[in-house]
Amino acid sequence: MRLVTEPYLNQVSRWPKNGRHILAQYDDHSIVVYQAYRPTIANFAATHGYFSGEFSFNRMSWIKPNFLWILSVLNSFL
Repeated sequence: MRLVTEPYLNQVSRWPKNGRHILAQYDDHSIVVYQAYRPTIANFAATHGYFSGEFSFNRMSWIKPNFLWILSVLNSFL
C-alpha cells in the first residue's frame, strides 16, 4: 500500500477537536494504523528497518478497536 502523507499543520484542522481517535489508512487489502513511538525508538526503526534498541515487546501497547468499528471497516470492503 502506498501511504498518503501530508504535513501535520495541513491535516490537524480536520481531526476531531476532542475525544480519542485513531489515525489510519486502508485499501482493499490492508489497514495501516499510525502508532507513535519515542524519538529514539522511531529513529532506530527508520534507520535500520526493524525495531530494537530501546524498543521492548514487553511494553508494547496494542490498539483494540471495538467490534462495531471493525464491522464498519470490513463492510466498506464489501
